[in-house]
Amino acid sequence: MATLTIDLPDVPRPQAAYRLAADCPRCGSPLVLRQNRQTSALFTGCSAYPGCAFAEPHDPRVQTLSTGVVRAVQALTTQVAQVQTEARRQLAQAQADAQRQAAAERATLERTVRRLIALAHPDRWPDTPLAHELTVALVALRETLRPGTQGAPPAQGTATAA
Repeated sequence: MATLTIDLPDVPRPQAAYRLAADCPRCGSPLVLRQNRQTSALFTGCSAYPGCAFAEPHDPRVQTLSTGVVRAVQALTTQVAQVQTEARRQLAQAQADAQRQAAAERATLERTVRRLIALAHPDRWPDTPLAHELTVALVALRETLRPGTQGAPPAQGTATAA
């Protein structure tokens, strides 16, 4: 029986890379922190390697600055979310207040119209044709004040007593 031996080239071991909060000035890909295998020195390189061979010695101040910027952006994002939540709450409160005020004004106006209908009713003024016309107009006004109606007054001469 024959034995076949194949010599395979050494496969480079992937090295750990830590992403930095910066982009490559040549290609725009994210920069990563790597370690030189021979000297163990840290360097900043492009994550698109071998397509982009950008590399420079690592400056720890860059990582500190990048981390500070990331924290500041996260803090601002949190503040913006809080402000948006508060603005939505205030808007909902203002809308509810406006609806309550409109309902109260509508109720007051409807009470006033009912009183006017009672005062102008033709039974109180039997010999005055104007009383009937006024009652018809007031009843039509009352119908337009009801929620859900689009201002369509009842037909002429169909006045109802209040």
